[in-house]
Formats: sequence, C-alpha cells, structure tokens
Amino acid sequence: MTQALIAKTKLADLVSFLASCGKVVGPVPLGHGQFKFAEVSSLAEMALDYIPTILPPKKYFMPQYETLLRYDGADGQQMQAVVEVEELVLFGVHTCDLAGIQCLNVVFSDRPRDLHYMIRKNHITLIGLECSDYCDGFASCAMLRNHLPKGGYDLFFSELSDGYFVDIKTHKGEQLVEESGLFEPVSDAAREQLQELRRSKKQIFRSEVPIRYQDIPRLFDETFDSDVWTRIGEKCLSCGNCTNVCPTCY
Repeated sequence: MTQALIAKTKLADLVSFLASCGKVVGPVPLGHGQFKFAEVSSLAEMALDYIPTILPPKKYFMPQYETLLRYDGADGQQMQAVVEVEELVLFGVHTCDLAGIQCLNVVFSDRPRDLHYMIRKNHITLIGLECSDYCDGFASCAMLRNHLPKGGYDLFFSELSDGYFVDIKTHKGEQLVEESGLFEPVSDAAREQLQELRRSKKQIFRSEVPIRYQDIPRLFDETFDSDVWTRIGEKCLSCGNCTNVCPTCY
C-alpha cells in the first residue's frame, strides 16, 4: 500500500498511538504568534495551522549541543566516539522544511560524510503536512518550488474535507500505518479531492519575487561580499530581536 486515508476524527488517536510508542515532536504555540517544534503527547497540544517556527525542525537533526567523544582524562589515548540518538517522530512538517532537510541529507551524505548526522537521521520518522494556502505573508514557497511535496518524508498528509490523504513513502511509514490500525484504503472521491487541492494551489501559489528561480545561485555569487550578510549575522535569525543565541528559540 502506497496511499491511505485517515479520518479527521482518528487523528488524535494516531498522535496518542505514536506517543505510546516513543517521543513525538510537533508544532506547538508559544504565544504572540510564534510556534516551535517541541515534544507532545496529544493532538490537543499541537497547532497544525502554524506559521514557520522560530527554529526549523532541522534542530533535531543538528542539535545545538552534542557529545562527539568521551575520553579518560588520565589517559588521553582512551577515546570513544559517541553518537547521541533517540527514536522520535516529527509530526506536521511543512514542505518547505522537508525541502531544507533534503538539502542537509545531500550535503552530509557527500564525502566527507557526517556519520553523526546520518545515524541520527535514520532514527527520525518524518510525517509531512501539506499547506493549502500561504501560512504567512513572508513565505516564498512558489519561488523556491517548495509548495508541493517532493519527497523526503515517511508519510505525508494532505487535508481533505473529512480526512487526510496519506502518501506512504517508506517501509517505516508503511509499518506505522499497518500497526496503528487507524487508516483505510483510498477512495476515488478522495483522489479527486486531492487533485482539486493541487489544482487550486496552482492559482494560489505564484512566484512571490520577480526573479527567475534559475537566477538565484548567480545572485548569491554576485552579493557574496555584501554588507547585508554582516548585518544579518549580528542578529538572532530565530526572532530577530537579539544579537546572540536566544535561549527562548531553543
């Protein structure tokens, strides 16, 4: 089975099932219009209709702090490599963040490979969530062609009138669907609803900046020495309000 349906009334049961099996991380509201990915145990704790979080979910692939080596101070030769991992499910990841994680997968799988990243990646289950409209006025989804799913997930949820169309991409995702017992086969009506959603998105998502997608690499090359990067580097990119790493953002 590569596709399935789940009723909206069963979504809370799915989150509870996932939480009973291990750690679940999803988008939660912080107040003042801000959101972050944090551990949850129920659907009620999450806000699936969220704007980009103050830190992207890649923080679970690249933690701020991690132990790389352990050694005996009495004998510097006794060193042991350490990989700190945990099984977790990232729930409700938008296509823009999925695209960013796919870029990291390419970079860190190239030589020299980052084994810590690659091992941690294999312990994370990604459940994506499709946006049917812009999440805020600053999004540039269409310009970067990230408004549609392009892989990089185990399961991907697209909202329909009374449920979610689920694309199953991996064996891990297939196991989750089977073990939960909450999904059902896809109907022709659901397939038509999905096609209608994609057709409507063609009218909603238009290139937000008047430049060609292919010109972006050249523009970065030509502005490499610009002062704008220094000014941006002095700010916290999570909230924009402080000049160093903000504890609230983590």
